Amino acid sequence: MGGGGFLGLGDTPSAPAAPDYTGAAQATAQGNLDAARAAAAANRVNQVTPYGNLNYAITGSDPYGNPTWTATTALNDVGTQLLNNQNQASLGLGSTINSQLGQVQKTMGQGFNPNLPQVGINAGQTYQDAAMQRLAPQLSQQRELLANQLSNSGIPVGSEAYNRAQMNQAQKENDLLAANTTQGFNTGLAANQQAYNQALTNYNLPLNSLSALRTGAQVQNPSFINAPQQATTAGADLLGATTAAGNYNLASSNASNAAQAGFNSGLMGLGGTLGAAAIMSDSRTKQNIEAVGVAHNGLTVYRYEYKLEFKDNELAGHGVHYGYMAQEVEQVFPYAVHTLDDGYKVVDYGML
Repeated sequence: MGGGGFLGLGDTPSAPAAPDYTGAAQATAQGNLDAARAAAAANRVNQVTPYGNLNYAITGSDPYGNPTWTATTALNDVGTQLLNNQNQASLGLGSTINSQLGQVQKTMGQGFNPNLPQVGINAGQTYQDAAMQRLAPQLSQQRELLANQLSNSGIPVGSEAYNRAQMNQAQKENDLLAANTTQGFNTGLAANQQAYNQALTNYNLPLNSLSALRTGAQVQNPSFINAPQQATTAGADLLGATTAAGNYNLASSNASNAAQAGFNSGLMGLGGTLGAAAIMSDSRTKQNIEAVGVAHNGLTVYRYEYKLEFKDNELAGHGVHYGYMAQEVEQVFPYAVHTLDDGYKVVDYGML
């Protein structure tokens, strides 16, 4: 058969060229870098406040060519005065802290030695003795009252009733003495606790003063607002797009090759099934005719079926076939067309 390709139907389609993956990756990286630079520039928002300004400016570049920025805070007259006052307050606060530190060191060096009271109301007298002294007149009065009651009641001294009354009086006095003793102890303890707390407060006062000075409100420069951060947007995914395009082109090429292979296989199968170079190609013997392409030799290729009366002919056959029309071949390659005794034409594919 003349011409290149299968059965003269043209050259086999070649696979598409490989995409430039390296170039696409480099372009993607450059796009991401440009997006990062744009986001950085968008986030440098100059600010103006009643006390001063904050300005951003590109002042150079790094070894890779990326711009480097400088943020400059410029205070106006009011802001400068406030800053000076704050600095002076900081210096004064520092001096006060240093002087207080010396007082703390002095106090801590002496140790904590509280002077707790050991006497009661009067010098040399305990709280218990003071309570007893206060109770003595009351006890004396109660004894005298009891003696008068017993005498008026005619109860003689030394009698059983007299002794029982004196014993009850003694028990009452013991209860009062015990209660006053406990009260004296509690009063002494309370006085000692109060003295201890006062001594501890005096001891901690320098340290607490130093802590208050150090942890007080700290002076600061005028603050600026937090500008909304611009989102970083990635550059175009050129690598992904290139990969997708390459896959699409390869799939299209494979589909074209598969289609042509099927087409050529059908055309070749026609001769194989009939077992002869000459094939019934007369258009009058065919039906359901459809042009499907043009062969390399310029002839139109058709898909068709033979009419019922020709299906069993050894030069025809059943099913779908691909091939030429004898009348068209005869006009271009007359030597490849033969007319049978019954007047129908056949094509010798071996001569094309």
